[in-house]
Amino acid sequence: MDFSSARIKYLPITLDLAQMIMKNPLAFYYKYQLPWNRQWPHDGLKAMLPFYVEALEENESQLGFGPWIMIEEEAGQIIGDIGFKGRPDEEGRIEIGYHVAENQRNKGFATEAVQALCTWAFHNPVVKRVEAQCDKDNIQSQKVLINNGFHQTEIDRDMFTFQKLKQENKSSTTKHKKEL
Repeated sequence: MDFSSARIKYLPITLDLAQMIMKNPLAFYYKYQLPWNRQWPHDGLKAMLPFYVEALEENESQLGFGPWIMIEEEAGQIIGDIGFKGRPDEEGRIEIGYHVAENQRNKGFATEAVQALCTWAFHNPVVKRVEAQCDKDNIQSQKVLINNGFHQTEIDRDMFTFQKLKQENKSSTTKHKKEL
């Protein structure tokens, strides 16, 4: 189920990988022969993994709609993680979140990864929109979302909500207009 974009390989966190990362993150680095990045896994991922494991145990179709590990292909190193906070809801909405290790920031990885995972999600016919929340002070994350075609839809205290809608097939619309 893994896939790649221009510079990044995306590896979905399976049940076995989640348990390995929770119990012994260094075993993960050893298994995949990756150099150790002290900044990954970060505290947010470590806190979320037990809930994700429980969800995967209840429903294997959660795989892909949870966290993915981002590996820079050229250097063969972990640059962070990205993923969804569960399967699409009844309206076809999913929420994306991402974290790039501090020593890998400002290289365009987050922008590339958000684009790649949105494309992956929109291939699912159920997904109609992707949402993201970020702190009002997190200007870098806001830029990542805006650069990926997200639009701010809500402000709730210190949190901004952004969304990106699935694009309909424009070529069929254009063709129909030409025929008229």
